[in-house]
Amino acid sequence: MPVGDYCQRDVRTIDATDTLRSAAKRMAEEGVGSLVVLQGRQPRGILTDRDVALRVLREGLDPDATPVLDAIGGDPIVIHETTPLRAAAALMRRCAIRRVPVVDARESLVGVITSDDLLRLIAAELSGIAGAVAAQAPAGTAGAAPEPGTGPEVE
Repeated sequence: MPVGDYCQRDVRTIDATDTLRSAAKRMAEEGVGSLVVLQGRQPRGILTDRDVALRVLREGLDPDATPVLDAIGGDPIVIHETTPLRAAAALMRRCAIRRVPVVDARESLVGVITSDDLLRLIAAELSGIAGAVAAQAPAGTAGAAPEPGTGPEVE
């Protein structure tokens, strides 16, 4: 199952040269806690509301003069849309991140995959398995707990 089949395609973005204040305003207006930072169509990282607050306050940055690219730093972590979901989960775990921009063969942004997306997918799969198990159970026993005193004897 490739990441591109499950990622969110409606992604909120901001240009790498926009200021931290404009990013904070956009997050507030759109009711989101993060924006993918782009240079052209290529993601340079993800800016979160936490990044804005911590960088501005801790480092004394001027929110009206500091470009968002300065607040994310480092090399961008991205994943290709054909990468298996299992690899996306491993990347998130290894890098201790909750969101990863998804790119196409030209390294252009096509979406974002989040840990919440993976959890929803796993929950749906488990629900499907539970439904299959319940459908195969003898009539009247699907999901039923044994009555007290009717289960196997344990001494």
